Amino acid sequence: SVSTDLRHWKKLGIIPTESQQASIKLAEAYVALGCSERSFTCAPYLLDQPPTLHQQIVWGESNAVVYANTVLGARTEKYADYLDICCAIVGKVPAVGVHLDELRQPSV
Repeated sequence: SVSTDLRHWKKLGIIPTESQQASIKLAEAYVALGCSERSFTCAPYLLDQPPTLHQQIVWGESNAVVYANTVLGARTEKYADYLDICCAIVGKVPAVGVHLDELRQPSV
């Protein structure tokens, strides 16, 4: 997983460990694929352009998934590392769970 803030780690005085260096390499590969370096965050709902109502997205951070589905009205399950990038590469999300209209109906 990418656990390093690409934009600020040097300013924060972080000396990269071997694990962080691997994370930085992975993040750089994602950016080379077209991902925004601004998207490496535990709070993706703070992005300049958050997802919109009914937009199909793939997020993995628990708090962000709840926020996306309830406040923004976007659609995402909680996805594991690497499945998110696979979905981004192919431009599709699994047709399961809260991605489907019939499974977004509240019940008690």
